[in-house]
Amino acid sequence: MRTGIWAIAAIGAAMLSGPAGAATYKSTIFAQNLNNPRGLAFGPDGALYIAEGGTFNPGGPSIIQEGQPAEFGLSGSITRVENGVQTRIVTGLPSLTGITSGSSTGAADIAFLNGTGYFLIGLGADPAARTGALGSAPEAVDLGGLYSFSGNVVTKLADIAAFEALNNPAGGPIDSNPFKLTAGPGRLLVTDAGGNSLLSVTPEGVVSLEAVFPGRDIGGGFPSDSVPTGVAVGPDGAFYVGELTGFPFTPGQAQIFRIDADDGTRSVHATGFTNLTDIAWGADGFLYALQFADSGIPGGPPGSLVRLEADGSLTTIFGGLIAPVGLEIGADGAFYVTQFSASSGVGQVLRIAAVPEPASWAMLVLGFGVLGMAARRRRATFAQG
Repeated sequence: MRTGIWAIAAIGAAMLSGPAGAATYKSTIFAQNLNNPRGLAFGPDGALYIAEGGTFNPGGPSIIQEGQPAEFGLSGSITRVENGVQTRIVTGLPSLTGITSGSSTGAADIAFLNGTGYFLIGLGADPAARTGALGSAPEAVDLGGLYSFSGNVVTKLADIAAFEALNNPAGGPIDSNPFKLTAGPGRLLVTDAGGNSLLSVTPEGVVSLEAVFPGRDIGGGFPSDSVPTGVAVGPDGAFYVGELTGFPFTPGQAQIFRIDADDGTRSVHATGFTNLTDIAWGADGFLYALQFADSGIPGGPPGSLVRLEADGSLTTIFGGLIAPVGLEIGADGAFYVTQFSASSGVGQVLRIAAVPEPASWAMLVLGFGVLGMAARRRRATFAQG
């Protein structure tokens, strides 16, 4: 009888863990009413920090960005969420917001290194515009930079856009748009989506080149920019970088690159993605990627969260996302994703977590019921003996 009880217990445990494909995913709103939310990261305090690009900036100096006027202002911010309480802890950050689209280039991503918080501010233009067309706003020189923060105290660490202006490592027109940030071994890793490069920055603010990503023909008959976006350090210590790709944003043409941390060798790790905005390694050893638009940017929403399988195929974990840009995996194993990331006032962070399928729940309840009956019978046998 004892053996039988433990066998039933083992069956119950197996049903609780479930087969690898038995989980479905459900989303809940973790944060809302955000202004162009972009990257996000959990801090050492367990709170979630969110970079907000900004909102409308009427009356500021402007430049042409992606074919439309974008006005400068100080509407970017950093939001902290803990125990359901959502607070903007840093405000007044530089921001460029499209007059017609409402999409903002401002606070772009967040990372923590050795307990210190850092964030990027994007640009999306030639760095010379900061003192040229935007020169009437002195704060415009802070676009394209990397900053540390403690509470609401902000300190400039490095000028990423200036590195592009001085070096232009990938060649072509000078353009800088610091986009994603992550903690690497003793340094921070930054993707410059405008400069088509991966950079590293020491805690002292020294910027150096890790890799460049050349353009290639993705179906338009001309070289399209790579536009590197998401960056993550893999279990093997290498750096992994996903790409958005440039126009015509052909579906299935985005790649994830692997950069050897020792010698900088760049290789293609995986293919078949569409317009990637972020990537992250899970504790399960799988690489997850966020697609901005599954049918390509010209086709519009939705986007999705996908998993790269061992055989190179892709599994959709969660679809129906609207303009998703930031991806973080929490200590709880859930995925945290920013969506409506090109809109002001309606941005969200979704918490996407696995739940057993209804059939799995039914089997689980049945299994524990059987286990309970067996235990009661065992006690009755002992009482009679």
